[in-house]
Amino acid sequence: MEEMHINWAAVAVAFVAQMVIGYAWFHPALMGTMWAKANGKTVDEMKPKNPGMVYGLTALYTLLFTLFLVTNVTGPGQDTAPDGHSFHTPQHGLFHAVILTLLVVLPVMGTPALHSGQTKGWMAVQMGYWFVRVSVAAAIISAWR
Repeated sequence: MEEMHINWAAVAVAFVAQMVIGYAWFHPALMGTMWAKANGKTVDEMKPKNPGMVYGLTALYTLLFTLFLVTNVTGPGQDTAPDGHSFHTPQHGLFHAVILTLLVVLPVMGTPALHSGQTKGWMAVQMGYWFVRVSVAAAIISAWR
């Protein structure tokens, strides 16, 4: 079995990038107002009641997701193809981002969104966020092995 090497610096940079993207994406100046409106609330009502717990768990979940990306993007068989093609590129990470967003994130978020009556605006904000987040993190992880 092939041994997997984890570049912890890449994990750290991908983790920080995702946290910054989340902060920026849901800021009222970008998508935060649209997100609040899609939830039927104001921006102030969307602020967490217990920010320490919310942001702490967000950081933990982001770390777990980043580790999942590492195994998905740089796992066994993704070093160099027999024809000499290298998978150590941002484009390889972007390929994984498209596949993960369509085949994992969309069904996982879309199914409960349909059943709970979420709006198209809510889904657009969420899917846009996840695609950007996964694209940046996967590109970093893939290129910086």
